[in-house]
Amino acid sequence: MKLTRGSIRWRLSIGAILAVVLALLLSDLALSVMFHRQVTRLTSQELEAKSMALVAGFEGDQPPAAPPDDIGGDRRYLQPYSGLYWQIEVDGRTHRSQSLWDTVLPLTAAMPGRGRAELYGGDGPDGQRLLILDRSIRVGADGHPVRIAVAVSTALMDEAQQLFDRDLVPALVILGVLLILASIVQVAIGLRLFADVHRKVEALQSGRLARLGQDLPTEVRPLASAIDELLDDRDRRIERARHRAADLAHTLKTPLQALHGETSRLRQSGQNEAADAIDEIAEQIRGSVDRELGRARIGAEGSADLAQVVERIAAVLRRTARGDEIGIITQVPSGMLVRIDAYDLTEALGSVAENALRHARERVVIRAEAKGRRIILLIEDDGPGVPPEQLDEVTRRGHFLDSGGTGVGLSLAKEIVEAAHGDLLLQNLDPGFRVSLMFWRGPGT
Repeated sequence: MKLTRGSIRWRLSIGAILAVVLALLLSDLALSVMFHRQVTRLTSQELEAKSMALVAGFEGDQPPAAPPDDIGGDRRYLQPYSGLYWQIEVDGRTHRSQSLWDTVLPLTAAMPGRGRAELYGGDGPDGQRLLILDRSIRVGADGHPVRIAVAVSTALMDEAQQLFDRDLVPALVILGVLLILASIVQVAIGLRLFADVHRKVEALQSGRLARLGQDLPTEVRPLASAIDELLDDRDRRIERARHRAADLAHTLKTPLQALHGETSRLRQSGQNEAADAIDEIAEQIRGSVDRELGRARIGAEGSADLAQVVERIAAVLRRTARGDEIGIITQVPSGMLVRIDAYDLTEALGSVAENALRHARERVVIRAEAKGRRIILLIEDDGPGVPPEQLDEVTRRGHFLDSGGTGVGLSLAKEIVEAAHGDLLLQNLDPGFRVSLMFWRGPGT
């Protein structure tokens, strides 16, 4: 199946691509948020460790004293505006790391409760945004209150976030491409069942299969059942129509026979003119009945040997008045079976061949060729052909090009061929005229 716009494959593929893209965008957002939270958590744990290192520097029985400038030997606390800072407030004095230089941390006005720690943000030196861990303790025998704060610049966290996002995007793009390819493959595998349905429909058209049946995936079985029910209903309706046409024909036969008896009595009494008029009307009625009976049979299931039908029709044409003047050539290989009732094929081909014989100058050629699951029957004559502007009209009922036609031959042939799921095409040759009848191959061919 081709990926054409508006097809199920196209819609499912576009839907899968949009779903994958949306899922990846949401994943990128979710992973970025999760990474930010994780970095914040790890940073707060690091601040907690630094804060506890400062707390450990206070002796319980000694008066509070300023801790060393570096915590655990981290010399970034000695570098101005390095992004790592500490600050201690005790007995009204403020001690701070050298990294703060001539600034102080933006602590809240109220000191945290005893033994508690608070984490919040604030604006630091050199325009930096800080994450601050603020806590209070009591030291010494007198319980001196001590406020200890450690801070880190969020620029370090932002840098880690940017590096993560930069590495995440290519990974998500690769993942997206793989997911889209997988989705397309999944759609292709899922739609293979439609190829099976298509093959069954082709078999249904060619006569190799009577019904779709239930040998299909579960999702398609209701559709197959509905189609089979429609076909059953169509067959029942056609059968009823045939029976009604046959009943009507038999019903009319008796009155027609009675009219024929009346015309005989009229002739005996010398009323030949009235008898001829009645006979003409009765003959028209009889022809209409026979024609409708033939039409009622159109669409009957079956197959026909093309060569046999062609030879029978050619033999009949050779016995007509023009049969001695026109060469009738048949080139149909034996064994060609076409999916159409033999009576219907004789009716259609007879109408077309009779028309070709009537317009031919020297010859009529009837030949057949196979193309795939189709068989094309070609009837060609060397007559004048049909004016191009009338090619689409000559198969309309009641239309004929000369006084010798009745206007029903080609139209009836077209109805018969199309009822057998075939086609009838007209084509002017140089010189001559060609009628192509296309049928499905019959079973076994």
